[in-house]
Amino acid sequence: MRECRDRGDRVAVVSGNFEALLRPWCEAEGVELLASALESRDGRLTGHYAGAQCVGEGKVDRIRGILRTLPPECIEAHGDTQEDFAMLAMAGEATYRGQ
Repeated sequence: MRECRDRGDRVAVVSGNFEALLRPWCEAEGVELLASALESRDGRLTGHYAGAQCVGEGKVDRIRGILRTLPPECIEAHGDTQEDFAMLAMAGEATYRGQ
């Protein structure tokens, strides 16, 4: 990830985990974050998602939202859970659990 970022590639962490947990690390690493968000009302978390959870096809939707018309051959994806399969399928280069 750092190698890609350092050569000027656009790098995003795409996760079903919560933005609040991942944002500090992503900011420190200088990468974008596409993740699930928690809903809050009146300054309190409700326990519900704010929008769709970032899993499965939701990951593809979020990636397409920032990349727009970038062709698949320009997308590299790495995943480690079944929730990543749709994202891996959209990429020109994909690895699953380091394979």
